[in-house]
Amino acid sequence: MQNKPDESASLKRLEEMLNRIERHGVRSLSNEEVLAFGPLYRRAVSALSVARSQGVDDTRIGYLNSLVSRAYGHVYIAESKGWPSITRFFAKDFPECFRHNIRFILVAFLISMVAAAFAWGTVAQDLGNADVVFGPGALEMIDQVASRHEGSKDWMPEQERPFMSSWIITNNIKVAAGAFALGITMGIGTIVIMLYNGAMLGTVGAGVASRGPHVALGFWSFVAPHGIIELTAIFIAGGAGLMLGWAMLCPGCRSRKDALKLAGREAFKLMLGVAAMLLAAGIIEGFFSPSVLPNEFKLLVAGMIGVAEFSYLFLAGKTRPQAAPAHKPLLA
Repeated sequence: MQNKPDESASLKRLEEMLNRIERHGVRSLSNEEVLAFGPLYRRAVSALSVARSQGVDDTRIGYLNSLVSRAYGHVYIAESKGWPSITRFFAKDFPECFRHNIRFILVAFLISMVAAAFAWGTVAQDLGNADVVFGPGALEMIDQVASRHEGSKDWMPEQERPFMSSWIITNNIKVAAGAFALGITMGIGTIVIMLYNGAMLGTVGAGVASRGPHVALGFWSFVAPHGIIELTAIFIAGGAGLMLGWAMLCPGCRSRKDALKLAGREAFKLMLGVAAMLLAAGIIEGFFSPSVLPNEFKLLVAGMIGVAEFSYLFLAGKTRPQAAPAHKPLLA
């Protein structure tokens, strides 16, 4: 019995993917291959059933049976979880996913920075514009923030810091989750959140700067240690939301449903990393940033944190060459 060309090509492709999985693990498959693996497995099962019913030679049946048995374990048996996989995620998967989708993250960053620059310029020109740019109550908020940094004082008592740290972490995760989830609105909701956060940063920054260099130094030395992590995490969350929006707007040759699945798989990895980053940022903001340590020392620590953070994001997971990329950028 002769095999149909399409069937032979499918079996050959499944065999090649299985060989790669057994050598390098499931992560050696691209996103498209992961989606194709299930249908290829089902086609092999069908071919085995037909071969048995039609009395095909034992060699053919043995080949199909081996192929189906090998694929079965990868379709129905999940990869082991626990500490090794958590370690691998942070050591390799998250920074690799960050790099492969950095274009979306850069777009989120630029949207925020454009809003921040506009707000800064407008408020710096006339402080009264703060309520126009950011909404009613902005001037009052600026007054409250500036008063905290007028001179060296402990404006966050130590007994309040554990509670404030927990509140900060929870609030930041809500913002990041909103930026991600609203990507389903074809990215419009994500863009709005990025604009809002950028406008807030620019408005407060310009307002504090108007109070003099000493107040501005106190403010930025407070923001910098946790902000270098927190803002990066928010930009990553915005990038994850834009990935969903792009998949809906431009699915390419895939169905919109499949494109959204692929984008969601990548974006979810980014969001797991974002949650860890915001946890670290919240602890720093609650316990270190408001301390009465010298402003210059806090800025030095912020610089060290920044070097460590971006070295990790851009270099981690690059030590071993991969047989095939675990991720493909969604923007071609």
